[in-house]
Amino acid sequence: MSILTSLRSALALLSSCTLVLLLSTPLGSPPATAAVAASTAEQADAALTSAVQAGAVQVSAAQVRAGTLRTSTGTGAESPAHPTTWLSPVPGLRVVRGFDPPAQNWLSGHRGVDVAALVGEEVRAPAAGTVRFAGTVAGKPVLSIEASGWVMSMENVDASVDAGDAVHPGQPVGTVADPPHCPDGCVHVGVRRSGENDRYLDPLAFFGGDDAVLLPSADAPEELPALPPDAQRSGAGPWGGHRNGRIPQVAMCPLSAAPGQVLRCDAARAFDALSSAFAARFGAPVSVTDAYRTYETQVVLKRRKGRMAATPGTSNHGWGLAVDLGSGINRFGTEQHTWMRQNAPRFGWIHPAWARQDGSLPEAWHWEYSGAAL
Repeated sequence: MSILTSLRSALALLSSCTLVLLLSTPLGSPPATAAVAASTAEQADAALTSAVQAGAVQVSAAQVRAGTLRTSTGTGAESPAHPTTWLSPVPGLRVVRGFDPPAQNWLSGHRGVDVAALVGEEVRAPAAGTVRFAGTVAGKPVLSIEASGWVMSMENVDASVDAGDAVHPGQPVGTVADPPHCPDGCVHVGVRRSGENDRYLDPLAFFGGDDAVLLPSADAPEELPALPPDAQRSGAGPWGGHRNGRIPQVAMCPLSAAPGQVLRCDAARAFDALSSAFAARFGAPVSVTDAYRTYETQVVLKRRKGRMAATPGTSNHGWGLAVDLGSGINRFGTEQHTWMRQNAPRFGWIHPAWARQDGSLPEAWHWEYSGAAL
């Protein structure tokens, strides 16, 4: 389909409402505007995804990587000005104590979040940036990384990098110290704008929201159920003669929409196209909590999550064909989740039957690559 044909198809749907997308552009450049009109939201999404696939709506790789795309939908709502695509310090994000800032700076409160992590577990950089501090504060090992004008600090972390070092997304930068920040094991994470030492923001917003939503432990099955026969089952499984979780990096491709994450190359390309369509609709790319998981990472998650995690060497994440998502997709019934159910198959991504709300193990956040766009 040509770009002109795609635009004509979108404009032919003009009826009772018009969706105007205002895409941010680099400083000094005029903003790009695309009008996609439709009689229903579903038709608008269909026209929009077609336009993105054909190139009629341009979402730059820089905008997606930075997570700073802004969208106007006529409601006055815009995406946040801060990044939304940072990696969480450890995979399988689970918050054990939330963000609870004080009403006044001099009062006590919780100026960050505590994220479950085991002693000795690797901690990773959230984005491309520079190590601002690596040392001890009040007897606790602390690591701070500055990225795009924002500073993320982590306690208790034994740094493996030094102040001034450049880091890339997902790079191991230290390990959880002994003793950890919490008795059962955790890392304290705080985020603030560079130069504003007393004003902390909720770190989860930088990771795309509360991406980890876990069933109560008492409700968890002893082991994950086998995938049932289903028309929407993905193609996740062995490929290329590789073993689960032991696929060489040269056989994988990075996600432009989620720096630091990798998938099998065809799945990565399809996901980036999907994320661009999502960004055009909601103002920010899809937040990816986890994508490919090495065997070693699967072992750590099994130790940390117990029966809530797949047996190491069996996870579909280990084939580079599954993702865990945030951005509102991780909650059943949200507009974002509904949009994904309607549009992800256009890009070859599906929500497997077992993970659906009425499935055997509901996981709103888990999506898999089917290998073919519908």
